[in-house]
Amino acid sequence: MYFELTDLLTCPGCGPGFGLVLLVHEVEERRVIRGWLGCPNCRNDFPVENGVADLRREPGASGAARPAYEEEELALKVVALSGLSDGHDYLLLDERLAHAAAAVIEMAPELEVIIVRTTSDDSAERHGISRVLSDAPFPLVEYRLRGVAIAPGGNRELVAAAARHVSTGGRLVMFDATDIDLDEVERVGLAVVAAEGGTVVAERKSDPVVVVKLAGKS
Repeated sequence: MYFELTDLLTCPGCGPGFGLVLLVHEVEERRVIRGWLGCPNCRNDFPVENGVADLRREPGASGAARPAYEEEELALKVVALSGLSDGHDYLLLDERLAHAAAAVIEMAPELEVIIVRTTSDDSAERHGISRVLSDAPFPLVEYRLRGVAIAPGGNRELVAAAARHVSTGGRLVMFDATDIDLDEVERVGLAVVAAEGGTVVAERKSDPVVVVKLAGKS
């Protein structure tokens, strides 16, 4: 796990307004191999083992999602459509696209790819890829990522969660997208800049509107 990813991780129980504190036991070249992530609000601790941050409520399950796309072809599309081929940036991949992470890093070695999964795939720690295990989608600071790629397949909630992490000027790339996903992208305020078949590219053109509730006000 990339050391600076801690700045983006949030507590899966308390929500996006509560960051996590990292206690490192083993680190190699700015990559955390073993340690703990703690929430100052709820006091829950989450382990980092073999470079994987496990934010699930019941850690320990393992398995692998069935790859839906060929790695190299998918990686090429992700890099090209996200617009992140040059420079250091974060790119978030969902569980269905996680198998393409290594190929993405080969094509764009300056990227740090964040993979969020519900189950462990037992992959070894490697440069450029940070793995997070979580029951909830994307326990990260909102509106901070320039590139997010998902394969929703008609999952409106996944689209909304992914869109909340796209920064101004950033892109959400969707594969296996349906009309439901396309409608949700537009509903949450992203502009569709390209759509062909099940592949959609949407962009956040302006800063998101954040609603603040004041205590005692209705």
